[in-house]
Amino acid sequence: MNSRTRFVLGILLSALSGVLLLLSFPPYGTWWLAWFAFVPAIFAQYRLLPLKHASLAPAIYLLVWLGPYLARLFGSEAGPFFTYLGVLVAFIAFFAYRERAFIERTRYRWLVLQGVVGWVGFEMVRVTFIPVIATSAFIGYSQATQAWLIQPVSIFSIFGLNILIMLVNYALAQAVIALVDLRQAVPVEARLDMRLSRNWLAVAGGSLAVWVALSLVILNQSPAGATTVRVATLRSGFSLPAHHDEVNDSQVRFDTFAQQARQAASQGAQVIFTSEMMFNFDPQEEYTQEFRQIAKETGAYIFISYSVLKEGELRRNQAVLLSPQGEFSETYQKTHIPAGEFYDVQGGVFPVFETSFGRMATLICADGNYTDVARKLAQGGAQLIAAPYKEFAGFGEQLWQNTTFRAVENRTVVVVTGAYSVAAVIDPYGRQLVLDVDIDGSPLVLVSDVTLGTGKGTLYTSLGDILGWAMLAGLVVFMIYPVVEQRLASKQTQRNLVVEISEA
Repeated sequence: MNSRTRFVLGILLSALSGVLLLLSFPPYGTWWLAWFAFVPAIFAQYRLLPLKHASLAPAIYLLVWLGPYLARLFGSEAGPFFTYLGVLVAFIAFFAYRERAFIERTRYRWLVLQGVVGWVGFEMVRVTFIPVIATSAFIGYSQATQAWLIQPVSIFSIFGLNILIMLVNYALAQAVIALVDLRQAVPVEARLDMRLSRNWLAVAGGSLAVWVALSLVILNQSPAGATTVRVATLRSGFSLPAHHDEVNDSQVRFDTFAQQARQAASQGAQVIFTSEMMFNFDPQEEYTQEFRQIAKETGAYIFISYSVLKEGELRRNQAVLLSPQGEFSETYQKTHIPAGEFYDVQGGVFPVFETSFGRMATLICADGNYTDVARKLAQGGAQLIAAPYKEFAGFGEQLWQNTTFRAVENRTVVVVTGAYSVAAVIDPYGRQLVLDVDIDGSPLVLVSDVTLGTGKGTLYTSLGDILGWAMLAGLVVFMIYPVVEQRLASKQTQRNLVVEISEA
């Protein structure tokens, strides 16, 4: 195969990886592709593309995957920066992925470990330092519909699942490289050692087998006698937040809520949920008696989500629980504030509310795209967590994946209530009991029975994201070690040259 043909094939295989990754996520949801999606690009990076252009492989698959993914996720309403964010990520990747020389110099013994640590470590960077993206597009989220597979995140976190998926991908890619080297009679000094490949395949296969077995065991240990409640998520169909909606004023919004709440109550709903910023007023100050009347009439607990962005008042994004007896709980303030949202009051307190059914709590929108808020609520004993959203563009297609993992991580129910495109009830084992996604938007009352979580959390609830931090530390090590190794190798080469000259 001549160099031009190899280059073209390398580009095509890199693009194939991007297509496989794109298809792994909603709206396509072919989840199993994620387990080998990176293999074509890794092979292209190390065996087809020339050394100086090897970083084209990750740049291309990121462009093909994240280009359309992020453009659909944020939509045109977020502005051109987010529409073309995938292009920027691919551009940065071209200059960032320069590890091939190091991997070849060290005879591929670091290929798998460096690949896994590099990918998952950067996912931790995103959570910590890139708030707009946070956990969106985590590779593990592609598995959200597979409850039989995802249970160990209650021990190892979403980062543990990310590690496993990348381990399988890199081990498979290394095996492909080793087989091709063997068939093409590559010189021994440049060949990937087959024994090294077999060892990593054994590690990846064994890890996957243990993970699946553990997941099945956990899934079959659902506690008997847990409390079951009937919940209802009220999707209003209003695409704009209340403070931006010039068509549907407060009365229209309240009337819509009241009609949907009565419809939910007629189906036996005991807990009712509204979307983020459904109202532009504090229900403890306006429409207070009307809300209390609806709570009394329906006999339901009602999570009311609202914002206050009126001139002369503190700007805030909040949620409060109203009991059937007309009592308001402590308010919850949105904790993670994305760019473009400005509030005078920010969260940091994580109240859990006692009800006649169990302990309940709420987060708001972007809070579900992080791991910390749900974990802190679970530490407070939450058995059910409300997740109101004012989703944008295609985010409704994706966000239920994020909240699915918040449920499994902490063994708690999560009820997703979008404003116009998404609604879901997710049980403590990550099963979407009901899920409706309508990217074009529509009003909906979604009712489901759900068994509450134990309120005791999980091992992950106690340990947190230690695996993510470990991967971040490993990423730093792999940023430093190749530089040190290259200098040591250069010095050794110089010493060998001196010895050869002196012997001559």
